[in-house]
Amino acid sequence: MCAYSLISILSPLISIRITRPANPPLVLNVHAALFDVDGTIVDSSQPIFDFWKDFAKDKPDFDAQYIYDTCHGWRTFDVIAKYAPQFADPDYVNQLEGSVPDKFGSSAKEIPGAIDLVNTLLNMETGDDKQRIAVGTSGTYDMASKWFNILGLTRPEVFITAEDVTNGKPDPEPYLMGRNMLGYGDADKKVVVFEDAPAGVKAGHGAGCFVVGIASTFDADFVKECGADAVVKDLRSVKVTGYNPVDDTFQLHIDEYHHVSDRLLSICKQF
Repeated sequence: MCAYSLISILSPLISIRITRPANPPLVLNVHAALFDVDGTIVDSSQPIFDFWKDFAKDKPDFDAQYIYDTCHGWRTFDVIAKYAPQFADPDYVNQLEGSVPDKFGSSAKEIPGAIDLVNTLLNMETGDDKQRIAVGTSGTYDMASKWFNILGLTRPEVFITAEDVTNGKPDPEPYLMGRNMLGYGDADKKVVVFEDAPAGVKAGHGAGCFVVGIASTFDADFVKECGADAVVKDLRSVKVTGYNPVDDTFQLHIDEYHHVSDRLLSICKQF
């Protein structure tokens, strides 16, 4: 057989091999979805860094870069209470944080795919008046609601912010509250948390949820090492593909992912 003929026979097979996805898609049935905000729905990394730099201007012992690198996912009050305790007044901190979108929000942008995914869940037809989506953020209500306004998103009815909890992330309280308020607090209910930060991953697991980590604030390998059950680049990889009224679950379809844990894989369908 001549070399040309052999190449012509093998080339379609080579093409198929090259274009095949690195990982087969995942499909999981869940009862509810809980979302962090900063780094998960909105890329507020630059505004938050600018806020900490501004806060540190007249505080020589306050290292804005260190705070940004190590405290992502914490409540602002908890950060200030630890590293600048003389300024840890709740009203003052709420005022500071609420001003972040107004002062620094011009550089904020959507985490790709977030608007479509949140809107799909908000508008999902389920046959009752209950939503299957909630927010559990370490941000204050003022800041988080302004991010939603900037993105043109409707806030879910269950919108848990820093003021609503006694213990912020990594404590599981925000996500336990979220799943309970949605009506899916029982251990047999499958709830997924979307997170980008180590504190949030730990909080999601502590609340008995599966955690999909977004490699926005940190790289994918770091999010994996933090224990996320799946790691995606952004939310364009995640789609809602159907609702089943019999068992009150909806399907999440994850097309591309960097990592999936055995724990999550055990409840997934693969194709």
